[in-house]
Amino acid sequence: MFQLIKPLSLLMLSQAMLLVGHGLVMTLLPLRAKLEGFTLAEIGLTGAAYFVGFTVGCILTPLIARRAGHIRTFAILASTMSVFALLLPMWPEFVPWLVLRFAIGWAIAGLYMLIESWLNESATNESRGTLMSVYMFINLSMIMLGQMMLNFGDLHSSFLFSIASILLSMSLVPVALATDAPAPIQSVKIDLRLLWRTSHVAFFGTLLAGAAAGGFWSLAPVYAESSGLNTLQITLFSSAAVAGGALSQIPIGRLSDRYDRRVVVMVSSACAAVMASLLAIFDQLAFIPAVIMAFLFGAACMPLYALCVAHANDRTQQLDFVVIGSGLLMLNGLGSAIGAPLAGLMMTTPLGNGGMFAFAAAMYVALIASIAVRRRTRVAPLHETNDEPFVAVSDHTPIALVLDPRMSESSTTDSDVQNAKGVVK
Repeated sequence: MFQLIKPLSLLMLSQAMLLVGHGLVMTLLPLRAKLEGFTLAEIGLTGAAYFVGFTVGCILTPLIARRAGHIRTFAILASTMSVFALLLPMWPEFVPWLVLRFAIGWAIAGLYMLIESWLNESATNESRGTLMSVYMFINLSMIMLGQMMLNFGDLHSSFLFSIASILLSMSLVPVALATDAPAPIQSVKIDLRLLWRTSHVAFFGTLLAGAAAGGFWSLAPVYAESSGLNTLQITLFSSAAVAGGALSQIPIGRLSDRYDRRVVVMVSSACAAVMASLLAIFDQLAFIPAVIMAFLFGAACMPLYALCVAHANDRTQQLDFVVIGSGLLMLNGLGSAIGAPLAGLMMTTPLGNGGMFAFAAAMYVALIASIAVRRRTRVAPLHETNDEPFVAVSDHTPIALVLDPRMSESSTTDSDVQNAKGVVK
């Protein structure tokens, strides 16, 4: 593995610093917004702006990268994101934060896309699985480390924003030292009609699960703070959900290889709905029970995106793999953009602090209902002949889809593999 990772060490070092800074900003922003007097609905809307920016960034970043190249585009996006991090505490008003969070979403999507394109250029059919595993490990561990850095400063000051800005700025240094870059990124093709014809379950699943996830990512720190947790406990609460999702992906995915994936999605959604309902009802839990429930919630809900991708891939031609995956990713982002402000509004109802998780529970119940209706009209395929093996996938940008080890010589032509390296057709 060392020989595989060594040529990419500069890129991965940049990725690590970038995601520590990003994880710190993502956890800090909702808490600072509350301190600045933002309403819960406004906090949710700023979260929605981030997800809208992320989706737009996935579509438009290739236009910049084709003109400026990977290294210069990385430097542009990382440096501008660093500036945005400094502007946030200097301009703590709702409308400027909408614009800045949209810009941050665009920038981080572009940076993810550049990193993933670089990895694709280096991937072979034999190394795709290993590279995806290393990539996902760095993502999750560095974001959790960034969340923990919330304890290093006062939430009322600009110190933590400055630390995030330093990390974001430093992330461009290793990439700038690289001597080569991958092939230019092509435009992302989205075909939602093909996705709808391929899998109604995956279509609704990514949309509804994305709505629930958008509320969680935008408001979980506010929920934890309003529940009486201190700063260290807030970071552990958020990190527990991420850790639960990381640990459960492969076991739940392997289970879906043996049984109807729709049933596994329903069961996972039901478990997520139960945990969300408990967190909504008991929103003043002691620290240890709250962390345990957050871990179980993440373990149940975070594999849903990968399960939906696998379900859609069972029903599509291999050549449509990236197109289908791109559509699912965009639906997930759209759901997150819608869910963040709706979850914030739910927290202003008589449900109070638990409204965020009540909204998430409602989304999972709706997902279960949509699958139950679909199962009555469409039978499951034979697993022995039709199902692809489950692979945990990134929910970042469409380019990560071609890191999936299923993009192999056995299922694609040589020209398809060449097109997949650094390119989303």
